[in-house]
Amino acid sequence: MNTQRESGQVAGIAGLPRRWAVAVQLVGTFGLAVFLVIYYVLWMGPQEAKNYENLKKSVDGLTIVVEREQALMTRAQAGKLEKLFILATAPKVADIIVEQQELGTSAEVLEDKLQKALLLNTDLLSGLQRKDGGVLSEMLTNKIIRMKISSELAREAIERWSTATRTDIHLKCEEFLDSTIRMATMMK
Repeated sequence: MNTQRESGQVAGIAGLPRRWAVAVQLVGTFGLAVFLVIYYVLWMGPQEAKNYENLKKSVDGLTIVVEREQALMTRAQAGKLEKLFILATAPKVADIIVEQQELGTSAEVLEDKLQKALLLNTDLLSGLQRKDGGVLSEMLTNKIIRMKISSELAREAIERWSTATRTDIHLKCEEFLDSTIRMATMMK
């Protein structure tokens, strides 16, 4: 009996914990059937409704993912996919830079072509969503636009890479994309 009082439970009838004592009184006064109805209405019903609502939310979330043909990714997986995006996009960006340098186009034209290529390649990540709700292709598009990657790439290409080889430009593009996208992720 002392252990019940020490644990914070007040002893009721016959030294039972208070909740049990109330249950015994209800059964004794109204009968077992009435007690079970009250117990279900006041305790089990709300718990069951809460569990049902949580289950419904989970199923609805999965239904949306399936309907949109999406796959849920962790933050680490999303980072690895961004790295693969960079590896796939850098050669295309380098080819555009070399081609436009050979044509002698302006920074504005180069910027426009780079922007189109970068945004088009974000479709590589369509249908992928992070578990926290972010859509990878949209997040990457926002990083490209927010960090003005095409503008900065065009400026670098014209000012510093005019004599570089295709391989060097490819490596510089890969390095630039990697560092800029990582920086955009940290700035969030």
